[in-house]
Amino acid sequence: MSHKHLTMDDRNKIEVLKKENYSDRRIATLLDFINSTISREVKRCKGENSAKIAQNDYEEKSKIKYPVFL
Repeated sequence: MSHKHLTMDDRNKIEVLKKENYSDRRIATLLDFINSTISREVKRCKGENSAKIAQNDYEEKSKIKYPVFL
């Protein structure tokens, strides 16, 4: 398993699977991520489990880490 980032599609799958009461560990296995990646993603949503919220949070934080200079 190599290092990879979650995509919006991955986040949508996590949202659906959490609504179906799948555990973080089971979701990680199904999506081929490590458990901590899924756990952090669920925490990122602050209990709302929304793919859009998580994606927006990711994009905002990556702007801070990797600012684009024009």
